[in-house]
Amino acid sequence: MSNIQLDKNIVRWVSNWLTGQAQRVMVNRVTSGWRPVTSGVPQGSILGPGFFNVFINDLDVGLEGVVSKFADDAKLGGAVDSVEGGEALQRDLDRLENWAITNRMRFNRGKCQILHLGRDNPGYTYILGDEMLDTSHAERDLGVLVDSKLNVSQQCARLPGRPPYPGVHQARHC
Repeated sequence: MSNIQLDKNIVRWVSNWLTGQAQRVMVNRVTSGWRPVTSGVPQGSILGPGFFNVFINDLDVGLEGVVSKFADDAKLGGAVDSVEGGEALQRDLDRLENWAITNRMRFNRGKCQILHLGRDNPGYTYILGDEMLDTSHAERDLGVLVDSKLNVSQQCARLPGRPPYPGVHQARHC
């Protein structure tokens, strides 16, 4: 918060609020003991999402590609129409991994996949940390399923019986 030049009083207030927090878990009416919270923001707090956005504010600094961030989701994109483009995307993945290590965060590797777009896409493989990323043929983005050819027919197929929107012509394949 200091790095983005927030008022010193606000930084001190937030620091005091986060310091000395404890939590416990209850499962089937059995409660664990209290444990100190050593990182993060209390779950369910109103300020939590805002703090997360402040925390990841510098995620895309120094990247060659484009990062889109929404809530706790981030997508890296770039033009890969040459070996140099593939190398640039791999450098960005390396920078993201270094950012995560520096900031003591982890990417959910199970959700990290490559979606190759375009018919001339060379389909390079990429590594995040020490793991090769899986390739996906379709991904959901903000609820819309899009495939590698930017075709939304799979999305349309999941909505049987839904009439097209008024004034919008429905494509034959959708």
